[in-house]
Amino acid sequence: MRNSQPTTHKSQPTKANPQLSAHGLQNGLEVGDWELGAGRMRGVAALPVILLISGIILEIVAASAFLAFSFSSGSFGTLLAAEALFGARTGSDDAIYRVIKNNYLSSYSLTTTTGSHTVVIDVTVEKDPIDLGSCSVAWGCRYRIYSSGRVLFRERKVETILAVDPNTREIRRESFREVEI
Repeated sequence: MRNSQPTTHKSQPTKANPQLSAHGLQNGLEVGDWELGAGRMRGVAALPVILLISGIILEIVAASAFLAFSFSSGSFGTLLAAEALFGARTGSDDAIYRVIKNNYLSSYSLTTTTGSHTVVIDVTVEKDPIDLGSCSVAWGCRYRIYSSGRVLFRERKVETILAVDPNTREIRRESFREVEI
């Protein structure tokens, strides 16, 4: 005997055939996974927080890199300035030696290497400059030497004044100072 009531076949939800219920889609997943309830909104706040923290970390790294560069270039600049001053003093000493030997030039340049840097030295020798007084002796009474040393972008300049005894021709250094460029 057969059942007299007609049978109705309900299709089961599948991934290919999801069914819509009053609470949302149902295809083997819980209904709450598709709803926009309070539990689903918790993850949305995480993205701005992660971006904010990443931005702060990036800013700290950039500031640290800038400070490290500033300190290293500051020390590097001081080193270059010291090498330029040493070059200027070397040029002054060379000019004094040439004046003693009476073999000086009124202007000349020298080039030397210190470590990995090239020092360019420019020397100018003035015999009896007017502002230092007049002299009646043929070999001169006073000499002014300007010597400048350049290393990369740093430059230092020194001034040396020599006094020559008119009787003995003894040369003595009257002054030695760094001058502004």
